[in-house]
Amino acid sequence: MADDATIKQMNPLHYINANTAPQHWRIRVGTADRDTSHAIAVIRAGKLANSGKNVDLAMPWQVPHSGDYDPDELFAWMDSVVKNGRP
Repeated sequence: MADDATIKQMNPLHYINANTAPQHWRIRVGTADRDTSHAIAVIRAGKLANSGKNVDLAMPWQVPHSGDYDPDELFAWMDSVVKNGRP
C-alpha cells in the first residue's frame, strides 16, 4: 500500500478548487469506453462546476476509449472560448 501522501497526489479531486486553472473544461468519455469509468468523468465535471469552472461534459454514444471525439466540434468549442470567453 502506498503512503497517504502518494495516494493523495494520485487523486486530481484534491487539487480542484476556485483557483484551479484553466477555467474552461471539455470532458469526453464514450459510452463504449471499457477503460475509464463514466463515474470518474461525472464526478470530475461536478467538482469542477462546483468550483466555478465552465464544464462541457458529453458521452458520445457507442464511442470506445480510443474513439474520435469530433475534432471539428472541439475546434469550434475552442474558438468560442477564445472569442466569447465562454462556449
